[in-house]
Amino acid sequence: MITPHQYISGTKIEDIVSLYDFDKKLRAILYNGLLSYETTLSAEIAYRFSEMYPAAYSYLDINNFNHDSTNTVQILKTIGSLTTKIEQESRKRGSNAIKHYINSHTCIPLWVLTEFMTFGDLNYFYLNCKNDLKIKIARDFTLKYKKTNNLSRSKAIMPGVIEHINHASNMFRNAVAHNEKTYSKVINRGPNLSSVRNILRQSGIRLNDQPGVFELLLSLKLVLDQSEYVSIANAMKNLLKKSKEQFTPATFSSILSHMHFPETYEYWL
Repeated sequence: MITPHQYISGTKIEDIVSLYDFDKKLRAILYNGLLSYETTLSAEIAYRFSEMYPAAYSYLDINNFNHDSTNTVQILKTIGSLTTKIEQESRKRGSNAIKHYINSHTCIPLWVLTEFMTFGDLNYFYLNCKNDLKIKIARDFTLKYKKTNNLSRSKAIMPGVIEHINHASNMFRNAVAHNEKTYSKVINRGPNLSSVRNILRQSGIRLNDQPGVFELLLSLKLVLDQSEYVSIANAMKNLLKKSKEQFTPATFSSILSHMHFPETYEYWL
């Protein structure tokens, strides 16, 4: 079964089970990459925001965010979400980092609070940051990309690119976490991926305006350590190699198409 309620002639129940198993393994591969990026993004936000706003509970001050008449409500929602998170964790039984800092210190550092934030929380937090802070974070990712890939020069990763990667990562993170069908997932409100392609120096590749698994992987290449990305890319290649032997040529080609993978995917990953 390649698309919902449409079966290829001759499809057996074993084929459906195999596709389910393929998608399960795919989610496991993506989870590792997304979790790694989530950890990195969390550390970046906590470090750079606290560096710029060192006062206690600075992350609860609306003046430390990029607010105007169009997004004040959204920023207040973000601040309210952080406040609720602190309250909820402080009421839980047993010990945790938030309760420790409330009871033993003058405030809860942002690096502690980010440990309790979801990828969606981090995504909105970054979106609401002031531009100069976003630029610092984007510059850090640029330097990291150059260093881990042994590049003497590279196009800068701009804040907008980080926003696009965050959005795609958040959508797929939710799908993976809730065991949703992932191989055919696309993001309808997709970002402009021309910047990603230019930074990767892969002008010859076609990236879909509605990102799927292939676009997600190439985007993560910009923000993960090279060793982490290579590990994920190799795991993906191995999964597809085994699947090519398992599925019929027509079914395998359809799976690649739904994932937005070109036939020459090994060259681009």
